[in-house]
Amino acid sequence: MKAKDAIKAQFALFYRTAKGNLGGVSAADSVVQPERGGNCTNWIVGHLVRAQNGVMGLLDEAPVWTSDQLERAHDTPITSADEAIDWETMVDKLLGSEERLMSAFDALDEARLDDEGFTDPFGNETTRGEFLNLLAFHQTYHAGQLGLSRRVAGLPGVIGAPQEA
Repeated sequence: MKAKDAIKAQFALFYRTAKGNLGGVSAADSVVQPERGGNCTNWIVGHLVRAQNGVMGLLDEAPVWTSDQLERAHDTPITSADEAIDWETMVDKLLGSEERLMSAFDALDEARLDDEGFTDPFGNETTRGEFLNLLAFHQTYHAGQLGLSRRVAGLPGVIGAPQEA
């Protein structure tokens, strides 16, 4: 398996996980606050969109969504509906970016993964491929958090253990 195909597969898992965990979550559900700290679903999805914009840039694609509202999902928690990011638009833009991202991976020359000159969020020098791999992990990590946040909002989990045939 080529590196770009492995990274692409991780992003496919991200989208599958995010779609499942966001299914049936309303704007009201998205701002339910977890007890003892943590971020609500609205903040997490805003954070995912911000990061996915970076992924798209690494693949020479236009951002998923550019909106001043996304600043709300940076350093400050979203704690009420008044502070929330436009839920329907944000989810549609994030989940609607899958085909464009997958096509960008298909068109990517494998050699470009070795391009240097990137700095990851931890301040480490990295290649384009290493950065994309880190972002694939980041996105899937937070997509998993959405499973917990949907339960905090009183919704059932959607990703369960494998079942015997």
